[in-house]
Amino acid sequence: MMHFVPNCVNAQSTLTAIAWMAFLTICFTACKKDEEKGLTEKIMNKWSLVQILDTAYTETAAPVANSYDGKTGEYMDFRTDGKLYSFINNTYDTANYTYSEKNRKMNVKAFKYDIVVLTDNSMVLHEPRHATSTVDYKTYKITLKR
Repeated sequence: MMHFVPNCVNAQSTLTAIAWMAFLTICFTACKKDEEKGLTEKIMNKWSLVQILDTAYTETAAPVANSYDGKTGEYMDFRTDGKLYSFINNTYDTANYTYSEKNRKMNVKAFKYDIVVLTDNSMVLHEPRHATSTVDYKTYKITLKR
């Protein structure tokens, strides 16, 4: 006696469709979680200092840049209580800070930084300012990493 087994073409395409739907759901869920991570969640952490770059510009001379490269153990630690704890150039400091998630700006003491780069592993703060009469323009750039 011979048994006839029908070809499962429709079942295979159904399984393929289900597998693709599962794959796409996982991809979109993973991507959505990264997008949902806001500015606050990214900032709140202890960051290692990579570099502080202080550049002065005048009309009469070439820009003068002073660079400080971070040493092992130097950090800036942004806390949820609005305090920034730092250890830079053998000096501990505590300062109040505020930031705007909408405008991507941060205020620390008299500095008003633009948050230029902010990923899970790096942050770059930049502050342009018009300075004293001897210096027409000055910028500060702080590069941090995790």
